[in-house]
Amino acid sequence: MRKLLVGLLMTVLFITACSDQNTVTTEQVPGVTDTSIKIGAWLPLTGPIASHGITQRIGMNAYFEMINEQGGINNRKIEWIVEDNAYDPQKSVSIARKLVERDKVFAIVGSNGTAQNAATFPYFDKENTPFMPGLGNAPEWWNPVKPYLFGVQVLYENQSRALGRWAAKEGAKSILVVHSDPAYFENQAKNVEPGVKSFDPNIKVEFMPVKFGTTDYAPIALQIQNSKPDAIVIIQSVDELVALAKALDRQNVKMPLYTYAPNVSNDTLELGSNAVEGLRAMSFTVPPTADIPEVEEYRNALKKSEPDARPDYQSLFTWAQAKVFTEALKQVKGPLTRENFIKSLESMKNYETGILPPVTFSPDNHYGVIELQPVMVEKGEWILKGDFIDPSKNW
Repeated sequence: MRKLLVGLLMTVLFITACSDQNTVTTEQVPGVTDTSIKIGAWLPLTGPIASHGITQRIGMNAYFEMINEQGGINNRKIEWIVEDNAYDPQKSVSIARKLVERDKVFAIVGSNGTAQNAATFPYFDKENTPFMPGLGNAPEWWNPVKPYLFGVQVLYENQSRALGRWAAKEGAKSILVVHSDPAYFENQAKNVEPGVKSFDPNIKVEFMPVKFGTTDYAPIALQIQNSKPDAIVIIQSVDELVALAKALDRQNVKMPLYTYAPNVSNDTLELGSNAVEGLRAMSFTVPPTADIPEVEEYRNALKKSEPDARPDYQSLFTWAQAKVFTEALKQVKGPLTRENFIKSLESMKNYETGILPPVTFSPDNHYGVIELQPVMVEKGEWILKGDFIDPSKNW
């Protein structure tokens, strides 16, 4: 009888231990249950760059909806909570606190804005919630490594360097860099010159800051016409880029225009029309019209999730980012905890989305993508101009 009682006691203890282990996995890990994984983001759904935020939300949401229809990640469905930050840094901080403390999200995925994301870092330094921003980047984010922060967007500074070298390679001898006046736009713009000088140190480079949100570009176009540059590199939002391109077109000022990846979108084509014909740019991804299985999957899911949305570079980028995030979830070893998820990301090597260049992370490198795709507007469409390039090198 005594042996029987001891055996029963051991069985009860074992069952209790197993129950406690499951409780740790499904109840004590923020945002994780047996059936769901809750994540969050902030995007500019209103304000000066709402067109970016709305399109980015569409792409990532379409991917998560597809994954959920397929049964989720290890039988857990993704719940993605998106808040409107109106492109405001302080509002982003408030949203971050709300998502982590009230909504109890497991991670932040897809949030937009360089200054907006950076404003939340002091908070996340304490919380250590996994964080994979969408658009928004700066060199100081990655060195030293922040244990919670991972990115798949090429640095804006490297994009600017690539644009400067491209303009120089195409023969420009006097290059004007037009940029919005906030500091993060200015920092990006400054890197055009090193790209230019890497090809020819004798090429002239000048800078023209413009107040963010400017709508009347007629005086600016006249000033540009008088200064007679051979090419213009534009580091501004889509609306500002289009306004400048149209003002130059009205004054019959013809010269090559170059811009960075956030402006590679349908909005640029639709709003700019003939004024953006010939526009050169650096893209994060292959074209959303590419005839490959990975992009076809994106188009089919987009049609189901958002029937009225056209395939677009912006939504394709966030779709690919969601794919990277989800792959790391699939590869978690052991219970789904934040620590194990971060280890999974750090073990990702040359992961092929079919859309981005190969993605690689490590414990010493949380900056997963380094290559860009040159594109150009021809007959109202974005057209590839060569293979992916490493903008940090003299391509």
